[in-house]
Amino acid sequence: MCAHLGIDAAELFKRWKAVQEENKLVKFGGGFYCGALETEGAPTVYVFNAFFMAMRGKFTAPTAAITYWVVQFDPALLSWADFRGGVLGPTDPLKAPADSLRGMMAARWESLGLASEPNTTDNGVHASASPFEGLAERMNWLEAPMADDIFGKRLLAAGIPEATLKAWSVDPRVPMPDGSNGSLFDALEDLDLEQCVARAIEIAAV
Repeated sequence: MCAHLGIDAAELFKRWKAVQEENKLVKFGGGFYCGALETEGAPTVYVFNAFFMAMRGKFTAPTAAITYWVVQFDPALLSWADFRGGVLGPTDPLKAPADSLRGMMAARWESLGLASEPNTTDNGVHASASPFEGLAERMNWLEAPMADDIFGKRLLAAGIPEATLKAWSVDPRVPMPDGSNGSLFDALEDLDLEQCVARAIEIAAV
């Protein structure tokens, strides 16, 4: 799209943000969006995930760094949904609880040395949306072997083939038990470990 329009990634992202603010995006699945870019005197063109190049640039800049933690918690004391919504806070830091990580960053961003106030794009911290996404991200970022991963072992022991789990790790649209097709990640979002395993078994059996 940059080549087609004769613009760079920064300008493409600027136009994408305008489309987002005008609510001209369609969500096809988890992390998969299409937007209509309109230029006066030219046909409307459609682009998928035009935020990607600008986002990627932030992670690949010479001075960029990623700090990560692998955490475990008892679902009887903290559900996955509360971990994301309460401990981290919503995607928009300005709407996050004051005692959540994103809420604290929004309130203290200057003293923390951040370049700008956190927003929905640059919100300071990310957490996996489910135990399965955690597995996928450990496999991707840490090159963790599935058979050595605590959750990977659990899914393999449940009888789900490794090839299926690897295919699922890129969030495909898959047949669901109710006869529909949908995002694998969305189907498992915010489920605690045992619920996530049970749902994965149901989907794998379709």
